[in-house]
Amino acid sequence: MSNKVIGGGSETINMLRFPLAAFVVILHSFGEKIDVSSLHASGISGMAIYEYVGILLSNVVTQCAVPIFFFFSGYLLFLKVGEYSMTVYCSKLRKRCHSLAIPYLIWITLYILKSLVGKMPGFLVTGSPLAGIIGFFQEYGALHMYWDSHVWDSHITWLGIENHISGPYLLTFWYMRDLMLMVLFSPLIYWLIKRLRLLLVAFLLCLYASEIWVPWWSDSLVRASLFFSFGAYFGITKQSFTDALWKWRHAIFPIAIFLIAFETYQGAASGNAISRWAYPWLIVFESLAFILAASQMCKYRGVYERTSQLSCTSFFIYAFHPFILLSLKRLIARVLPMHDAWFAKLSCYLLSPLVCIALCIFLYIALQRFLPRMLRVMVGERK
Repeated sequence: MSNKVIGGGSETINMLRFPLAAFVVILHSFGEKIDVSSLHASGISGMAIYEYVGILLSNVVTQCAVPIFFFFSGYLLFLKVGEYSMTVYCSKLRKRCHSLAIPYLIWITLYILKSLVGKMPGFLVTGSPLAGIIGFFQEYGALHMYWDSHVWDSHITWLGIENHISGPYLLTFWYMRDLMLMVLFSPLIYWLIKRLRLLLVAFLLCLYASEIWVPWWSDSLVRASLFFSFGAYFGITKQSFTDALWKWRHAIFPIAIFLIAFETYQGAASGNAISRWAYPWLIVFESLAFILAASQMCKYRGVYERTSQLSCTSFFIYAFHPFILLSLKRLIARVLPMHDAWFAKLSCYLLSPLVCIALCIFLYIALQRFLPRMLRVMVGERK
């Protein structure tokens, strides 16, 4: 590689938006829990290949997607800001209301309606559709469906505190929820970075790596705080994050590659104690490695132009894929009648995110052509 960083901040962001959205789809395409000890004992079997590929792609490589999005969001929020006054803050809140809050409410509401439509035949069979609908909302906590109705992980921290990682009914939108919180508390982040600089990032990194959390500050929010604040540091200080990170490339790339290989073999976050301890460092170093790799890919102008053209679809892919991904997996599994179960599962796993992404792009183009105003509201675009 050259000693010169090819892509600056804006080019690197444009380069990564679509690939990171695709990463999110791949991440959600593999939902199996792996028994790592059984996987190691099975040797190189067909099913082991399938499980290792799933761990590598969904549990290791693509886990950097959301942290990088947080990093970019923090960077962009402060990039063109001189002094973060109350006037600027209120202006940011108004803009983020259109780009975050309104799409957040729309997509979660649509997902709730989708679930209700799917459950309606069962409600009709029982003869009490109204009671079924009321019971549905009571089960998920009504308004909690827009914030924390789903708990996808729970564990005891080093301080002996039980910590829950939760999300709204449309579970993937925990990222949007946490991002809105970051914007809401952005004056505090600005004030702390102005005074502490990278000490704030170092402190958050220690919290993230050590799992010393409290109930109201869960793993997802610590991760959001860390990467958002790291991006905000470069936006506030007006530094090029690609230039700053490039100086550390000889450490970042080898460590990232080693951790990717190690965590793939050990089962990532579901592995042993060493694997779980190393997992936060995997997220950090592979995120930095992907940012640097994208900055270098910008020199291939054909690739850059095509990827940049697709960047406008990234939010729509992120928001819409939960609506169709599971159904696509089931459909593809039926269409692929293969004798080898592991090969059928692997083929279904690799094909389903590709088909899902293609359908998302097709629907985005159709909405852009026939319902452009509705699309702009749904994805938070501003004229």
